[in-house]
Amino acid sequence: MHGATTIGPSVWLVGDFEHPDFAKAVPLVRATADVGPALPEVIVVAQSRPGVIRRREIERLRRSAPLAGVVSLLGSWCEGETRTGRPAAGVRRLYWHEFPSWWQRQMVLRAAGRCPDWARGEDRRLMIDDCRFEERNNRFAIETNCWDTAAALADVLNSVGSETIWLRPGRKDVDLCGVTAGIWEGGQLSDAESERLAAFSARLATQNAPVVALLDFPRRDRCEVARRAGAAAVLGKPWVNVDLMATLRQIIGQAKHSRIAPSPWAA
Repeated sequence: MHGATTIGPSVWLVGDFEHPDFAKAVPLVRATADVGPALPEVIVVAQSRPGVIRRREIERLRRSAPLAGVVSLLGSWCEGETRTGRPAAGVRRLYWHEFPSWWQRQMVLRAAGRCPDWARGEDRRLMIDDCRFEERNNRFAIETNCWDTAAALADVLNSVGSETIWLRPGRKDVDLCGVTAGIWEGGQLSDAESERLAAFSARLATQNAPVVALLDFPRRDRCEVARRAGAAAVLGKPWVNVDLMATLRQIIGQAKHSRIAPSPWAA
């Protein structure tokens, strides 16, 4: 089925793309690309579980469209595939929660006449120009127990001229006035973590500052819990810096046009 008329890339969409894990990613592709039978610029292979599309099928697709990049859109149950299976080589692997921000960044690169990631091979190095914010003097609050995580986030944000504030969970004495957005780092989002995320999101809501939550391999139900706790977006760890920055730009832009309501979970 063809999508609407667009200047986006031609795409083959293959696999079980109607799975609920892909409810946001697939409509985004259809809205911004020409999904149809024309020779593709990129092939998106949707796999909710390991083995949905076998390696020989990916090789067949490559033979049919040798100039196309191949991207694997992975569901929640694929998180252990690199340890227990043999994923196809030379395929960019993106989990369902990573894909939307990554795809939107590719559309920006393409519109600017730059090379999208699927044509870069395996080069995923930080590209500072892709990480800059439209406005200067941004201030980001980072809540995490881990100093190394805070330092890594501060390094990339400071490199594009933004200020960062690190606070450990539960700290109430840190001044968050003027914060642009927050980054909250957790694990599997236990009940205690959900409460801390809700409290952090509620504090930042007073500044109309959105929050992105970083979780360990988030599943769909955990993402829903995070959003109920006030997170505007969820990314998995390890994160890719350019995708994190793209997500921050997106949620900051959305916050400018709407007032953030505190989570009902927050006290």
